[in-house]
Amino acid sequence: MAQVKYNAPNRLIVEGRDDKWSIIALTRQYGWDWDNPLEHYPFVDNAEGVDKALKSLSVAIRSCSRVGIVVDADINTSSRWEEIRAKIASDFADFPNSPDPSGTVVESGTKRVGVWLMPNNQAPGKLEDFLAELVPSFDKCWDWAQNAAQGAVERGADFSQDDFIKAHIHTWLAWRKEPGLPFGTAITAAMFAHDAALAKKFIEWMSRLYA
Repeated sequence: MAQVKYNAPNRLIVEGRDDKWSIIALTRQYGWDWDNPLEHYPFVDNAEGVDKALKSLSVAIRSCSRVGIVVDADINTSSRWEEIRAKIASDFADFPNSPDPSGTVVESGTKRVGVWLMPNNQAPGKLEDFLAELVPSFDKCWDWAQNAAQGAVERGADFSQDDFIKAHIHTWLAWRKEPGLPFGTAITAAMFAHDAALAKKFIEWMSRLYA
């Protein structure tokens, strides 16, 4: 992938490496050519953690024309939203009190800011919950992988309940023709349905933000 430079006018801040490459792979399915990036393509900034992502948001808003942030809602969507709102509201007076289910995009003068809370701007969760919505409906191994993960818990596996979806999705990926591919590579390999409703909604958000 040709590197969009750090000093590009647009920025997308993400929580981690999996988020970055999942987004790049998914947008590729909709014609975004990251090998020959257009002027509006954002620099995708892997902040390596939600705290660092939130910390860099205020700086990015002041230095970039269009800024997006994609982070996990985790267990409390409202709490995460307030954390983000505290970083944005002083620069965007019309920033809403709650997230837009279609992905939030707000303008102020020549600047634009967007927020996507994984998985769907409403429910608690994370990237893996978003990707779970992209598992093909006809896949016969998805439910089986859930049962396998639950069976592992019953046999003493010590991952937390909050991380159950991670165990579920990685178990499912371990059973593909090429086992254990990273999320971005799995999206490119069409293991996930890029035309799922939630995927389309995310792409529409990206397009509104960076058009």
